Amino acid sequence: MESMLALEREVQEHQQDVEKVIASGASDVERFYAGSNIFLTGGSGFIGKHLIEKLFRCCNVNKIYLLLRSKKGKNVHQRINQILKDPVFDSLHKHKSDFVKNIIPIVGDISEKELGIGSADQNIITEQVNIIIHAAANVNFNENVKAATLMNVRGIREIVRLAKCCKQLRSVVHVSTAYSHATKSRVRQAVKEQFYDSPIPPNTMIEMAETIEQNKLNEDHTNTYTFTKAVAEEVVRTEAQGLPICIVRPSVVISSYREPLPGWIDPWNINGPSGVILGSYTGIIHVLKLTGDIVISCVPVDIVTNTILVAARENAIQINQSNLEDIKIYNVTNNRNPLVLSHFTKILDTSGRSLISLRAIWYCFCLETSNSFTNVILFWLLHFVPAFFADIACKIIGKRPILIETYKKIYKLTSALESFMNMEWKFQDDNTLNLYLNLSNIDRDIFNCDMATIDNTEMTLIWAYGVRKYIIKDRTVNNADQVARKQFWLKILTYFILFLYVYLFYKIIMTSYSIITTFI
Repeated sequence: MESMLALEREVQEHQQDVEKVIASGASDVERFYAGSNIFLTGGSGFIGKHLIEKLFRCCNVNKIYLLLRSKKGKNVHQRINQILKDPVFDSLHKHKSDFVKNIIPIVGDISEKELGIGSADQNIITEQVNIIIHAAANVNFNENVKAATLMNVRGIREIVRLAKCCKQLRSVVHVSTAYSHATKSRVRQAVKEQFYDSPIPPNTMIEMAETIEQNKLNEDHTNTYTFTKAVAEEVVRTEAQGLPICIVRPSVVISSYREPLPGWIDPWNINGPSGVILGSYTGIIHVLKLTGDIVISCVPVDIVTNTILVAARENAIQINQSNLEDIKIYNVTNNRNPLVLSHFTKILDTSGRSLISLRAIWYCFCLETSNSFTNVILFWLLHFVPAFFADIACKIIGKRPILIETYKKIYKLTSALESFMNMEWKFQDDNTLNLYLNLSNIDRDIFNCDMATIDNTEMTLIWAYGVRKYIIKDRTVNNADQVARKQFWLKILTYFILFLYVYLFYKIIMTSYSIITTFI
């Protein structure tokens, strides 16, 4: 914990130096964005929040028009106030508090035709917007194809049509995913920064989604998210010709590496790989199905944000030089800085143990297997069976039983993530590397978009720290001895229960054998 706090102080000091550089006008990227108006979708999401923070802190933009819909009884203004309470904006509130008035809500819905935007707001966008960043997406891996299509496929089609009406447009960025074409048939093969054949024509899929309730997923894709994102890229290829547009494809997006603070992460990320770290570091998850020798691709959100911002500028440069022959695609992955899954889990189980929270409910350990049958058996023995007895105890003392339902959700989460923990693709990132190399030394520091500059061990520990600080919300510092003592006694208790498990199964087997031999 002390090392993380020291890193936070170091980052804060560095950002003060960055502020001086930005104020001097020495950043080419900042000059591109200065005074511009941005139309942003997905601003309430993980990447979207980080983009808003970075745009106001380092780019001196004029206004950000934020596409939002009313949700859970909150109107768009209430939702903006809620979004801005996130810790990612703490520094901005202190040093540039007037940024709030420059966030303008645009009432709409990415899954609706014409984005659900009224004529007055459409006019504002077409007359004033210079840059469009489309980061909204339905990221639920288990979403039905209809809902995923209307948001992920029809949504980008409506963005493209709106962009063609913008009179002062300089650049458009569509945020996709590196896994859009990381199909089962391409496992351990190259996934290049290029368009691939769409699994289905976009307009056909949109028409199906508009007229029928459900569709069948192409079995070559691992989930509806990557499937619909692959089709969405075909919309860009076929309908966005002539626009200054590019596609940014991040892989698994994790907590920030440096900006605005190390480890910042959106609590909603518990529905992804961060949820696995959360479960492991709270003593809830004890079994994972994974293949240790594969390379996993995790990228910090600040690297992703920087790539989006630099790519948008590159669009404008290319079109101004009449150089925009093809729509560029940028893979944001760790292709040149691979992280092997077994090394990742080893970091968490050794150095990372110092980041375990005092709020952990059990001894933190995790058994790993690549065998599906073994995984199911262990999941039942180490999760569902103890949860069953714990829930009975809760009922007896008058508390609400929640563990069985919790483990059902965990099983659904880990099943959805299995393909990423058991399959490997060789993502190429030449275009993204060139983005970085074309930057000045000043902008390489402020807008770093090169994963090769990242220390994987440090990145992993920062991620775990972020889960503890922003999801578990445990910010205590000097309690390492308490955590160690608690984990020691929970370990003893765990071994005792495992001994009882073995003894119980031994007795069951021997009793069954005796009964069988008696009848024989």
